[in-house]
Amino acid sequence: MTSQRGRKEVFYAQGSHAHSSPIPEGVKAGGFVFLSALRGVDPKTQRVEADDMEGQARQLFENAKTTLAAAGAGLGDIVKVAVYVTDVSERAAFNKVWAEYFPQDPPARFLVQVLDMGVPGDKSKVLCDITALAP
Repeated sequence: MTSQRGRKEVFYAQGSHAHSSPIPEGVKAGGFVFLSALRGVDPKTQRVEADDMEGQARQLFENAKTTLAAAGAGLGDIVKVAVYVTDVSERAAFNKVWAEYFPQDPPARFLVQVLDMGVPGDKSKVLCDITALAP
């Protein structure tokens, strides 16, 4: 698809998590890759399987790797992450996983608490909105 400002490519990653809403997994535009509402959804079951923050965060970043690969990018291309959690007291558990995936030169980030993740009955503790450099 082309807009007045340039080319926009919408993409989906086979084997990655699926959204319950009609949104793409990502969009490439203007030299960036924008990932949509990543959660710790297991791609095999299409559900959040982990009950703890660490497990959900690890699955979320594995999903990010898969989705970024579909756009020709990787975790090292991430420049900004918006992190939404249902309980800010679990920040330390998220930070532990963050440090595993970004041991050096991590992307910019913020973390805020929200009431829910917008999916009724879902047990998600964390959701991320990711911006990366396009290859």
